[in-house]
Amino acid sequence: MPTLRVLVAPRALGAHLLVVAAVAATVWLGLWQLSAWEAARAAEAQDLSEQPAQPLVDVMGGDDPFPGQYVGQPVSLTGRWLDESTLYVADRRRDGETGYWVMTPVVVDGSGSAMPVVRGWSPTPQAPAVDGTTELVGWLQPSEGSNLPDDDRTDDVIPEMRVASVTEHVDRDLYSAFVVASSSDGAAGLASVTPAEIPRVSPVTSLKNLLYAIQWWVFGLFAVYIWQRWCRDQLEVADAAARAETRQEPEDEPVGSGA
Repeated sequence: MPTLRVLVAPRALGAHLLVVAAVAATVWLGLWQLSAWEAARAAEAQDLSEQPAQPLVDVMGGDDPFPGQYVGQPVSLTGRWLDESTLYVADRRRDGETGYWVMTPVVVDGSGSAMPVVRGWSPTPQAPAVDGTTELVGWLQPSEGSNLPDDDRTDDVIPEMRVASVTEHVDRDLYSAFVVASSSDGAAGLASVTPAEIPRVSPVTSLKNLLYAIQWWVFGLFAVYIWQRWCRDQLEVADAAARAETRQEPEDEPVGSGA
């Protein structure tokens, strides 16, 4: 069909290249999110709590997203306590009793960012003060995210160990994680928190990656749909122009008969 030439004209190549780039990008982004979902599922299936401790700096940096393959990994860190930013995480069970996790950030040496550290468990929202430097080992955990409401943002009690909630009380950049100390760091009156007492990571977090992958692929299909509509419109315009041009061509004059 002659009008098909409009789809291979130089001015149309830009549109074709654009849709190819868009589809390639959405396919790649979808595969990336899918791999993140698979990595999170694999991490949920393994227990790293008995593995040897790794230096925190080898596992993640202060500005890094949480490394899903390291859920529950023991890490070691050194730094300085920020006792003035101590918070209490409500509704934490231990030996059948409900109490509070005591969380105090630690400014990690060589990072400048603060790692929220669960020092231990207390039956009341009170804990001995800590100051100076510390060397500790604990289990690395992702931010909790069940979106429990904080009824009073002005006090030092938070409903869950959510990094976004901690940010409101700490004047420092925070890691996108927290550490549950494997001992109470010698603080009297605090009981250590064991791995069995740490809530399991919600599968909703990894499910988001799967949904994002599907979303990117839908965007890719939409780009193909728009491109197909554009091609059809270009063909219809070219075909209409060709028909109009044909109608405007003068007809051959009849040959006159001789006298």
